[in-house]
Amino acid sequence: MSKLLHLVGLLFSSCLVIGQGHPRITNGKPAWQKLLPYQVWLECTFKESEDPFYCGGTIISKRWILTAAHCLQLTDHELENVLVFAGIVNTTDDDEPGRVEILVDKQDTIVHAEYDEHIATYDIALIHLPEDLKLSAYIQPAKLPKRKRPNKYEGRKALVSGWGRMANHEPAEILQYLQVRIIPNILCESLWNKELVGEKKIILDSFLCVNTHHGMPCVGDSGGPLVLDDGSNVVVGVVSHGYDSECKKPVPDVFMRVSSFLDWIEQHTGGLTKH
Repeated sequence: MSKLLHLVGLLFSSCLVIGQGHPRITNGKPAWQKLLPYQVWLECTFKESEDPFYCGGTIISKRWILTAAHCLQLTDHELENVLVFAGIVNTTDDDEPGRVEILVDKQDTIVHAEYDEHIATYDIALIHLPEDLKLSAYIQPAKLPKRKRPNKYEGRKALVSGWGRMANHEPAEILQYLQVRIIPNILCESLWNKELVGEKKIILDSFLCVNTHHGMPCVGDSGGPLVLDDGSNVVVGVVSHGYDSECKKPVPDVFMRVSSFLDWIEQHTGGLTKH
């Protein structure tokens, strides 16, 4: 087992499980091409590690990918590069129509400066592609939330997606997706604290939670999108962390609330109008 996987195992020893290790979307459905054209698969390579670390991400423009900070930054392991796969559903099909692969160096990744891996705050990052994505039916950006319409999205249905392990513990070769419902932060905090012993979970305004009674993303679907299921393709969340590494307890999963980071995204992308 590589040093990276050993580190991931250590992270599992706490109740707060950052999205790393043995991933799955439980009770998900297989996607088909063109269904989720904003989804990307990230192969993150770290120095002195034998194994890459896989994450999800969201296309937000021809040049920018939104993902989680913990996908690109690990203690004692320096990121070397990220291979971005766009336009794919099947990770094993090199001839899949629409498939695009772009290698990104570390210097073209941006991790939020206030990211704290211990409490998973500011768990958000950007990847700047060295070339434009060619948009097509297979590759399309998700939309960012509008500033003029503040919305907590409580009660709204959304789609979460990724290539993590499924309920049978087998890795998903085919992109999986799951419909979930967004819940109030106060309820999320209460459900977490019913399970925790000797410590308290604080659900910040910059967090967003979903109901996990009918299925859930799990560690490793990290960085992937939570998109409103209303045809708008508005990305409202980034998969961040869950309660336990086995993903058995129906404790809400926590996402970064994209609307809380619009100023940060604008600052680093030039408003998504400049390269």
